[in-house]
Amino acid sequence: MTIFSPLLEYFNLSLFQLINAPAGISVGMLELGIFFARDAVAFFPLVLILNWFFCNIETKKVVLHAILSMLMALAINVVIGSFWQHPRPFMMPYGHTFLDHIANNSFPSDHMSLVSAISFSLIVSGILCLQGMVLFVLSLMIAWGRIYLGVHFPLDMLASLMVAAISTTASQRCNKLVDKVFADLSAVYCVVRYRHKKG
Repeated sequence: MTIFSPLLEYFNLSLFQLINAPAGISVGMLELGIFFARDAVAFFPLVLILNWFFCNIETKKVVLHAILSMLMALAINVVIGSFWQHPRPFMMPYGHTFLDHIANNSFPSDHMSLVSAISFSLIVSGILCLQGMVLFVLSLMIAWGRIYLGVHFPLDMLASLMVAAISTTASQRCNKLVDKVFADLSAVYCVVRYRHKKG
């Protein structure tokens, strides 16, 4: 059963068919698809970690905004998933699947929501805009990889972009919360560092 109108579902399936890998996929394209669909996600938390430990206070606050945006995006996805369910391509079944995945709700994509939330947060920060743009391009390749290997539909990814845009906008309005969390973390760090030096 689809949550989309017949016309929208037709568009979704048609676009999926154009992107989804053929049955006779080459080894090179399969490895490329797996890299983007599964492995490339690791770059996003790595960027946040590097920005947290090796940059200034304002950059650390951008990282906190990104984390908050991610949490909000996941919460939105949970709400959407509790009201609307859409099967993954291999559950219908439709197209070709080359990546193992549990048979759960496809809409929207948690992977795409999270990486897009990070990308958008860095872009709107100003100081990490270039990093955010690079990560956004990478997030589009992740979306391609997950459609190409048959675990998501195009509209899953489009919905995730919208979710990430909403969560990023909301997180940017939480400056007081971010400032408080940063102050609390700084206080904990100072206490731990003092005890470490003393001991």
